[in-house]
Amino acid sequence: MKENVRHDLKYVSRFREHIYKNRIMLTYMGEISQEIILALLNMTEKKLDASHEDIGIKSKIFNVMVECLQNITYHNERNKYSRSSMFVISRNAGGYVIYSGNALQKLKAHELQEKLQRINDMTAPERKDFYLHWLQNRRIKGNPGAGLGLIDIARKTGSDLEFNFEEIDGEYVYFALKTVVKPKTWSKHYD
Repeated sequence: MKENVRHDLKYVSRFREHIYKNRIMLTYMGEISQEIILALLNMTEKKLDASHEDIGIKSKIFNVMVECLQNITYHNERNKYSRSSMFVISRNAGGYVIYSGNALQKLKAHELQEKLQRINDMTAPERKDFYLHWLQNRRIKGNPGAGLGLIDIARKTGSDLEFNFEEIDGEYVYFALKTVVKPKTWSKHYD
């Protein structure tokens, strides 16, 4: 067997071990469209049904998934990095971990980072009040969008949003977001 083939096969084995060790349920990398979002939701539903997960947890996971995937489509204009968008769900002792990532222009990254930090600086009641205020007024002057989906993620999970911006080149950064959906009591099916 050729050495490069052996190396490739070892990589597959290490990747499988990584998926098993980190309890990765679903991973996707590529362009995100409405069709892809529906397919990811469908696959996740089947995995959660197979694990007999509580309907309340499933609802939170779907809500966070939709917000994360819509966030990618909102910030991910067609560019040379469009196919680098990622979405991952894993499960650990703390709950379901949802990762998302996409490239965006550096100019937009600063504004997004400020929104994320403001959300993390809010208390749970402040997040709720802001969310309700936005829904009642349908718009906040001078701040379209206002990060409502991100606030909803923080509200639903009860956790701060973990994020990172990594420079790709002089014009683009890669934005990564991590959220955790914590069950009230962990499922007996977690091994």
